[in-house]
Amino acid sequence: MAISRRSNNNTGTAELLEALGRVALFSGLPKKTMQQIANMCHRHTFVAGDEIVTQGDRSGRFYMIVSGNAEVHVNGHVVNMLGPGQHFGEYAVIDREPRTASVTATNDVLAYSLASITLRPLLKEEPEITYRLLLNACERLRAMQSTLG
Repeated sequence: MAISRRSNNNTGTAELLEALGRVALFSGLPKKTMQQIANMCHRHTFVAGDEIVTQGDRSGRFYMIVSGNAEVHVNGHVVNMLGPGQHFGEYAVIDREPRTASVTATNDVLAYSLASITLRPLLKEEPEITYRLLLNACERLRAMQSTLG
């Protein structure tokens, strides 16, 4: 996995709050909740070719892409493309199992992440976020099933 250029000095910035608002998972949440999420975020930058997460790894970070694009690989095959406003890593955060896919930056990527230790309690406190994650998981599962035939 590539080492990102990471910082956490973004607490409360208008840029971060705006970026979170563009992520479907968080859009429309109360300002207090958005500020709480922003306070827990870490900023990452990746360049083309950087592997953001690695299939099989047990890391527990949830990522939200603010700018740039990334490919999702399962067993070496590209299965999806991600761009601004999209997220990944929720499965590893929720069930603490190894990552099911690798994600690689295809150009410069700015992303924010939440550690599992901070995201899991938030999911318990904010059922709307949990519900949105569940809907997203269902959507991904149905898309995968439709490609299988």
